[in-house]
Amino acid sequence: MRRQSDPLPRSLAPLPGEDLPGFILRLAHRLDLTPVELLRQTGLILPHRHAAPAGLMLMLDGDELTSFCSTTGMPPQDAHSLTFRPYVNRYPPIAEALLGVRGLSSVRARGVFPAWLLTTSTRYCRACLAGDGSPIQQRHGGPWKAQWRMATTFACTEHRLFLRTTCPTCGLPAQMIRGKVRRLIAEPHVGGLHPAQCRNVLDSGREPCGARLDFTDHDSSRPSADLLDLQTRLLQATPYGASRSLDPMAGHNRMTDLLVMASLIRATWPLMANRAPSDSLARALDRDLKRPGPAPSLRISTIAQPRWDTDPFSARGTAALLAIAARTLSQPMPEFRRELGHLTTQMPPLNEPAWGHTWLTLKRDSSPLFQHEVLHAIEQRFPRPLPADVPLPGFLQARRRSYSPEAIPQRLPEEWTKIVTVPLGHSGRSPGNVALRRGLAAHLVQAATGMSLTEAGAYLGIPPAWMNSWGRFRPLEERLHGRRADLPTLFQRFTDHVADQPPVDYHARRKRFANWTLPTSEMKKIVENYPGRRRIIAAGSEKASRIRTGFAALIWSRLTGSEWRLAPDLQPLPAEGVAVVDAAVICSLQGQYADHPFYTYLHNLLPDYVSTILGETDHSP
Repeated sequence: MRRQSDPLPRSLAPLPGEDLPGFILRLAHRLDLTPVELLRQTGLILPHRHAAPAGLMLMLDGDELTSFCSTTGMPPQDAHSLTFRPYVNRYPPIAEALLGVRGLSSVRARGVFPAWLLTTSTRYCRACLAGDGSPIQQRHGGPWKAQWRMATTFACTEHRLFLRTTCPTCGLPAQMIRGKVRRLIAEPHVGGLHPAQCRNVLDSGREPCGARLDFTDHDSSRPSADLLDLQTRLLQATPYGASRSLDPMAGHNRMTDLLVMASLIRATWPLMANRAPSDSLARALDRDLKRPGPAPSLRISTIAQPRWDTDPFSARGTAALLAIAARTLSQPMPEFRRELGHLTTQMPPLNEPAWGHTWLTLKRDSSPLFQHEVLHAIEQRFPRPLPADVPLPGFLQARRRSYSPEAIPQRLPEEWTKIVTVPLGHSGRSPGNVALRRGLAAHLVQAATGMSLTEAGAYLGIPPAWMNSWGRFRPLEERLHGRRADLPTLFQRFTDHVADQPPVDYHARRKRFANWTLPTSEMKKIVENYPGRRRIIAAGSEKASRIRTGFAALIWSRLTGSEWRLAPDLQPLPAEGVAVVDAAVICSLQGQYADHPFYTYLHNLLPDYVSTILGETDHSP
């Protein structure tokens, strides 16, 4: 537990779009402290630490959030706005960093930094850093913006300028982190610098560059109106197609389509160089692609080989690449297919290491139509015979005892799965643990029936969209990404434990309660029986509806042994699943927040209520 610090003598209000490193620099400048001293006083790091981890950019949580808000006088909502958390549904790399796989609630940042997310440097707009002329910004400068660290951001739409990548004096990327550890702020021990001064150190032991990055200049090369429109659409997660959609996943999927298309363009460059918005931008992209070393988002990396699924170095090169990709995706389907076919005829082999995570990203997060078209084009380019019978993974073959596939719940109890997950380094509510538990359920059905993974998923009632588009579960071997593990032994212990459990026909329960919902009248009785004296929720209110929906989803989950997101009240998915019930309600009902007595009451009521429903037709535990 971090020690609660006293409130700071003065603070600042966060500027629109400002990121956490920039806020720390401005507030440290106002208080005449070094950034590391301010990090300690706000509780973002412990007193003996000399730097803050870059993971704080992703989200603030727990003790860090409490201490930061109490010392700065900032409400939690404003503190969250300084991180990437508000962008989780609009930018796939942030979703990958925070969630691992798509879900409805954020979890503790995992320290994973995907491509296309800048954490070791940032782009910047000189005019934004110069401020708006107000007294506070005249003294401490304008904001360093979070959106500049999303590598698809290449222009400032307010000042109609291309973003800068490097300091004009030292030539290094702005605010570049040295060493092999990602930190929140460059050279945090150095004080006396204005927030808009370059903090880059060319050689260890020397003073920072110190050049001002907020001096405006007269750059004759400005983004066109079309590029500024593209930048606006990228920030709104509508890179192509209709600007609005009822499906909350559409923006995530289409941004992923754009990044996959960018990989295809890079892998076949300069095949589509003539589609760039201008010759100068095409030359900028060509220079970027010829630069040695890892991409900006992967700068702290021991991998020297090129990656086609990463971001270009400069803002102009990025503008060229994304404009070509967006233009290709915006074409009518016949023209798009011809363009895609033209690209795939020149594609390098699929097992080329430079593809990086392109194919995993395509299958996990791309829109279904785009995924279908790309995979079909690839199959035409690299035809291969498919075996009639796909063998099961090796670790599924040997079992000494049997169990019935009907006894496998879709959502496995953690006490079962920890036999496998704990040795593999996953536990609790981490994305990796959730992903493994989902895959293990399907593997259990495979081992008992010989089905394919897709057939096993359908047997468990898992939606095809989860398998084909969202990638909510994949084979266990693929989840491990090449890590060494004695999977046969682990799976044998796991199946032995499953075979020892009392049999419950979850398959029959899934059918019996396929359309079960909690009547509003029944929820009203539950609320009226609440022992608390004060009124909790207003009948018929939106909050009451969300609580009833969330409570019904968790009841249904226990009845059927399934994921609560698949409850009938939340269907169809994903269009209404996010809108009908929010993550905070579910977290509270699951008992994660102990300071909400009404939610604790509902949480404690769950087992007895489920037993009452099952007692009418099913006496199994």
